[in-house]
Amino acid sequence: MKNLFFLLLAFGVLISSCKKDEEEAKLNPTQTQNGFAINYTASWCGPCGNWGAPLIHDYANAAPNGAIICAHASNDPMNNPLYGSFSADRTTGGGVPSFWVGDVKTTSASAMSELRATAASAGVDYKYSVSGTTMTIDTKTKFFSAITGDIYLSVIVLEDGINGNSTAGQYKQSGTSTSYPNDDYKHDYVLRASASGNDAYGEKITSNPASGSEIEKSYTITLDASWKNPYAVCILWKYDSSTGVPNYKYINALKKKN
Repeated sequence: MKNLFFLLLAFGVLISSCKKDEEEAKLNPTQTQNGFAINYTASWCGPCGNWGAPLIHDYANAAPNGAIICAHASNDPMNNPLYGSFSADRTTGGGVPSFWVGDVKTTSASAMSELRATAASAGVDYKYSVSGTTMTIDTKTKFFSAITGDIYLSVIVLEDGINGNSTAGQYKQSGTSTSYPNDDYKHDYVLRASASGNDAYGEKITSNPASGSEIEKSYTITLDASWKNPYAVCILWKYDSSTGVPNYKYINALKKKN
């Protein structure tokens, strides 16, 4: 009888644990505005290191769950075609560093806090796993109000912590003597890959979604073996060319690191 009691107790604990794991595995998009910023930058650019890098980190601190991206320009070892894809709609204005927060080209210190104070019409949640050089990303988007237009989802891989100090060769970041006096500069939020190839703004996932509608989609991205700690971010956009650039109007984003 005593053994039966402990067996039933163990079984109950197991069932409870399984239910907890199932709940944790469920994706649950929220209306919280998490924020988005992109910094067009380059390792050879002195102002990018001097004041650009601190500013993008300030935006990241103001949006810990937001999609913060550094897109590296040409003649930079971290450059890729996604730089041109982003800047074709969110322009650099002719130089670097250059910043966008949401749909506003700005260097305002308060821009991220102002964006995050707005209510989002949709939210996205996701989980990802890595096997070898393949990252699999499962996403769920939920709409909290009806939207007229085409909705796009970017699924993007970023990398943090790339050495950019004075001994880092081509990765050395110019202009960091004031910002990083300990010579410990790291390249963070580095734009690496998109689930949509060279298209930074992703794929259309729906048109004219109704309030309460949900969409689940899965993606795979091939990783470079040299990327040390890649992670995924997701960004929702509404395509609308009627009011000028950016045509991809920002809705919401999310960053989760395993």
